[in-house]
Amino acid sequence: MPSDPGTSTSTLQTSPGDSVLDEGFAVAMLPRRSFGAHKWSVGGVVIVAGGPGYIGAAALSAMAAGRAGAGVINVAVPRGAMTAIVALVPEAAFIPLPESDLESSTSRVGEAISAKLAKSKAAVVGPGLGEDDYADALMRTLFGRAGARRSGSVGFRSIGEDDQSPDRDAGAGLIGSDVPTVIDADGLNWLAKQPEWWKFARPGTLVLTPHVGEMSRLTGKSAEEILSDPAEQSRDAARVWRQTVVLKHGHSIATDGERAYVSGDIALSLATGGSGDVLAGTIGAFLAQGVSPLEAAGLGLYLGTRAARRVEERFGVLGLTASDLPKAIAEEIAFVERKREAERG
Repeated sequence: MPSDPGTSTSTLQTSPGDSVLDEGFAVAMLPRRSFGAHKWSVGGVVIVAGGPGYIGAAALSAMAAGRAGAGVINVAVPRGAMTAIVALVPEAAFIPLPESDLESSTSRVGEAISAKLAKSKAAVVGPGLGEDDYADALMRTLFGRAGARRSGSVGFRSIGEDDQSPDRDAGAGLIGSDVPTVIDADGLNWLAKQPEWWKFARPGTLVLTPHVGEMSRLTGKSAEEILSDPAEQSRDAARVWRQTVVLKHGHSIATDGERAYVSGDIALSLATGGSGDVLAGTIGAFLAQGVSPLEAAGLGLYLGTRAARRVEERFGVLGLTASDLPKAIAEEIAFVERKREAERG
């Protein structure tokens, strides 16, 4: 494994109470399997992703979830996408969705996803989902907002006295209730269009994984303002939303607004399409195995960066593609497992 953290103009800055992600963290937090474990006890994950034109996003998330230890992977995609995905991820099972006109079948779709979520321990929503009416109807179904229509971007504000308690319908949907869920990509873009979306999700149930552009849409702040202090902007957002936030930029940070894990390394090779889908699937797998949201996010960041370094040894910085990452993540997990066993003697 290369030890050189690479060339970067970014300076690692931390605040009191922040922890820099390292091997010791991974050794302590990586899930363990116990005697008698089976695929459902290990943890099932439901992935809702992969709209037209972005089928690969669902496949990448599913590949990563499997390589990170999820016991069962159910992928909710339109029927026409299933053949392509199963060719890439033969281990995956599917929740077939209609090809079009989701509005007329939201009840049936909700029941199908609910049945799998009831047996699963985590979900991933958003990679490659799209931003059309179909995706809007699906997201409203997932969040229990079937009667609410899409709206314009509403921006960001601080919580006041009246905002400290969730609304009556917080947690009323399939997502944002009991099942910890990673929200990525188009899932984030949908949230950005919902007024005070954090009021219809229970605190501590979501892991949001925005890049700077998505963070700008979610908060209503400019990219320049976010980049002026990415870590503090992430903490502020996590406190307002009462969720875990992973800002993917430079020394990426995972925070719940109180504690934070900061990536000590910057792998520039990860600036490639699909790497965020892999991260979402990896975090989802750790959530499914019982790791808490903040620690699952930290593990995803650390192992993803170390996996990128492994790939760079073979293909260099420019040659990495997202599909290289799931197996490299599994190799890094194996390295951490061996390290843990050696420390136990």
